[in-house]
Amino acid sequence: MFSFSHIFLLSITTSTLFSALSNSKTGIFSVSFSHFPTGNSEFRVCCQVGTKSENCTSYSEPRELIGVACCGSHVYNTSSQLCCEENVHNRDRGGVMAHSCCGTQPLRLDQTCCKGVIHNIIGGDCCGTDVYFQRDTTFLCCDQTLSVKTTPDDVCCGNSTFDGGVQQMCCGNSVFESSEYNSCCQLNNGTARPYHSSTHVCCDGPLEKSSTVRACCYLRNEDGKFRDTQYDKTKQCCKYPYDKIYSMGKNKSC
Repeated sequence: MFSFSHIFLLSITTSTLFSALSNSKTGIFSVSFSHFPTGNSEFRVCCQVGTKSENCTSYSEPRELIGVACCGSHVYNTSSQLCCEENVHNRDRGGVMAHSCCGTQPLRLDQTCCKGVIHNIIGGDCCGTDVYFQRDTTFLCCDQTLSVKTTPDDVCCGNSTFDGGVQQMCCGNSVFESSEYNSCCQLNNGTARPYHSSTHVCCDGPLEKSSTVRACCYLRNEDGKFRDTQYDKTKQCCKYPYDKIYSMGKNKSC
């Protein structure tokens, strides 16, 4: 009786052939076919990432290879399993199918994933890692922070809320009481500070109107625009060509 053994080996990368089926990092996907004198056949699938030891699974029928791919160094079936950051999970999650991943975990159709955190809510909206419904007007998502409105007029101020200017004001992404401040001063460095317009003016920061030392000078930038700058009027001068703050002369004159 004539016997033979034939082995066929094919190696390809999962990123080339299975990128649409797997969320894994690129791994080597190899298939070897062996036919033995007994008449039995074996299809051996192996996956390997980098220098890690390869993991192999054997199949007896070609049809069993349908949907087989690599999840990192793990062999899995895309039809019944999910690859979530090199972690293999069954799609069937107690009768409800998982259709995608949330970080390393499978995500069911009746769940919402918010930045790696799973919530048992269908079709929720994310605010950072929290979940809510945008149609629910009792909540505000401010700079990825979920807040509960205290008044119907509440709007965002940085990552918190304020009453929209009724009794509060927002300045530099911080909330202040309007009884203490009524204006916001934008500084040249991009920050902001609150002040009350009855006692202060804005000049690269709040400047006291009644100050006998500090004053405001408008210096000309190279692009022709002006910037407000505070200076010590007892020691310094704001004068033409308004390119910088000058020091007073020996006779205390400008």
